[in-house]
Amino acid sequence: MFSETERGRRLNAAQEIMKEEGLSGLLMVGNGAVGTNSYGCFRYLTDNRVYYYLQTAVFAPDKAPVAIATSYISQLEFLNNSFIKDCRVFTDSMVGIMEIFEEMGIKSGKVGTCLEILPTSWMLQLMEKFPQIEWVDVSEAIFRIRNVHSDEEAETIRKCARLADIGYEVVKQKIKPGMSEQQVVAELEYAIQKNGGENNFSLISSGRFSFDDNRLPCIHAATMFDKVIEPGDSVAMEITPRYNGYWTQLVRTLCIGEPSEDFRTLHKVVVETINDALNELRPGNPIGNIAKRIRKFTEDSGYVFSLPCGHICAIDLNEERIDEANMRPLMPGMAVILHPSVITPKLQTGIFWGETFLITESGYEKIMNSDNEIVVI
Repeated sequence: MFSETERGRRLNAAQEIMKEEGLSGLLMVGNGAVGTNSYGCFRYLTDNRVYYYLQTAVFAPDKAPVAIATSYISQLEFLNNSFIKDCRVFTDSMVGIMEIFEEMGIKSGKVGTCLEILPTSWMLQLMEKFPQIEWVDVSEAIFRIRNVHSDEEAETIRKCARLADIGYEVVKQKIKPGMSEQQVVAELEYAIQKNGGENNFSLISSGRFSFDDNRLPCIHAATMFDKVIEPGDSVAMEITPRYNGYWTQLVRTLCIGEPSEDFRTLHKVVVETINDALNELRPGNPIGNIAKRIRKFTEDSGYVFSLPCGHICAIDLNEERIDEANMRPLMPGMAVILHPSVITPKLQTGIFWGETFLITESGYEKIMNSDNEIVVI
């Protein structure tokens, strides 16, 4: 749980956004998707996890916010965990939104929301009910506020990183030939959950790695294939826990038996690429410069640069793509996941390797304890 100071900071941020943007109110809609930088706006301003359907919260200038739940169970979740202490039950969310708009006097002017998430059917009903309201997207305005991370947020990210390390250690102990990919992920997620993880986003794939005949496919959700891990396979994993709303990611590929020389060669290149890219991790540096450096190092090493090569994470798993066109500056408290995609003209996918680093006032902090050694089972 965050402190009252942190909660107050975020609620004040909502008030500042309404003042700066000249808004009559904010309608925040949340769902349970693992999405882009719009999806975390609701979680940021409410500190409430959406685990079923949609939840909403209404903000108005100089008024206490009101949340809407569609069941008494969801209401209790709000009241026990959220920043918002006025949560009301409406079996129809739209009835609740309209009633609270009327109560708060939100009937005209500009109202902010995240248009990527607001259902079209809701928008049509709101436009009919309140024709004097002009709807504007405030995803970017809220995201700018979210990018200013507090010490509490940074510590939450560090704790999440430790969960990823725990999960990886358990996988190294448990994995063996004959297990299915689902069984491996079950061990991983059990370890993370019992140590405080909120939920996980786990990806896995297995197959033999070779420059000439690569059978290690793109990583996928563990429930997609009931594939059995065999001797000689490489097992690629994205270990991605969530703690108190915040994500980190550890990307590793294990070897079931001695790795091929091709694997050792590409592993060395990927690790060197990450180490070189760390030179770009400093406050004020545009995110795109990371991708440019990864491309240059990859191509100078004689390989092919491919996407994705990483992303920024916090309340959303993918808050910002690391690509060459992204000129948003790095800021202290940002968590940067580096996992270069290094391939050859013959390969569609390479090995998977990387981890999360925290931007500090002077550079970056390595927040995961897992080393870069090849693990041989």
